[in-house]
Amino acid sequence: MEGFNMKICALAACLLLAGHAAGYSMEDLCAQWSGSGYVGDPSDCHGWGYCQGQKLVSWNKCNNGLVFNAQTSTCGFANSTICTTSAEATCKAATSPMYVAVLNDCNKYGYCFGNGSIGYGNCTTGGVYAANNNTCVWGPSCPQDTICRFMKNDIFVGDPNTCGSYLQCNSGYGTPGQCPTKSPYFNPANGYCQPTNPCTGDSSNSGSSPSGSIYSVGQEVAGACAGGTAIGDAAYFYVADNKTCYGYFYCTSTTAAGTWNSCVLGTQFYPTNQTCVSPAAFDCTVANGRCGNVNSPFMAVSGTTCNEYQICASGTIASCPASNPYYDEVNNICTSTKPAYAICA
Repeated sequence: MEGFNMKICALAACLLLAGHAAGYSMEDLCAQWSGSGYVGDPSDCHGWGYCQGQKLVSWNKCNNGLVFNAQTSTCGFANSTICTTSAEATCKAATSPMYVAVLNDCNKYGYCFGNGSIGYGNCTTGGVYAANNNTCVWGPSCPQDTICRFMKNDIFVGDPNTCGSYLQCNSGYGTPGQCPTKSPYFNPANGYCQPTNPCTGDSSNSGSSPSGSIYSVGQEVAGACAGGTAIGDAAYFYVADNKTCYGYFYCTSTTAAGTWNSCVLGTQFYPTNQTCVSPAAFDCTVANGRCGNVNSPFMAVSGTTCNEYQICASGTIASCPASNPYYDEVNNICTSTKPAYAICA
């Protein structure tokens, strides 16, 4: 390292992670976790939120200037608890010399003198500061730049940068994991690996891997609007992406490029009225697509009048018992009466 001679102080083990901005919200954190519990606020190291069902259901701040420790889900004193959003705040409270990562610049590191002040140094060109081992390493990414900085220990969460991949969180760091070949996609809604991609509904072993099946929000795709029609006298319209049950394109004309977007979690795109609705409200015929964008373990299979359902975690097709032959995906039960949903028609 340049700028300072490295010395590890007694507090360094618990105070290494000083803020590299991640740009995430607490809602983003909850969306990647199937469990329930507390997360840190990426914009305020005193703040916390509570996740349940992939939603942020409550939030608050620690009292009396205490700092929230996301790994232990507790509020702690500022001189012994890392402020994940500010190197300056960490050094202001630190009572012993230590090194910290610097917000927004992974090439840079800070040195807390233990008297409330901070100094700065830089890794060499091409190097980044790795707070987890207190060294400069070669690489394009920061080890501490991960949503796991704001998550509790020993959990698996979806990787927000690579849909279908996961991270194992421990001590504020995320270790990338790999699902098995037969079920290569991680679903953050249930915390399991599965054969169908939760972002697109495509199956890795279906023999079909359509080009352009994975879009990003705001991505423009030429030719996507061809054949679309506005409803009434609207100056724009929406068309299905035909790769998923929940993706659609915003169009201003049939010759313009379409701008891709996704329905909110739990809904899918109904092309007839160009809106996002309950998946049961229409029959999406995209192959293996009905399990996409839903927080449900089972979904009725298209074209079977709800006599069959798909196990979303494995892609397996199953049937209800003869005594209750219809699967009601809204209430998640097998029933003797055919549900009056469009998917069952």
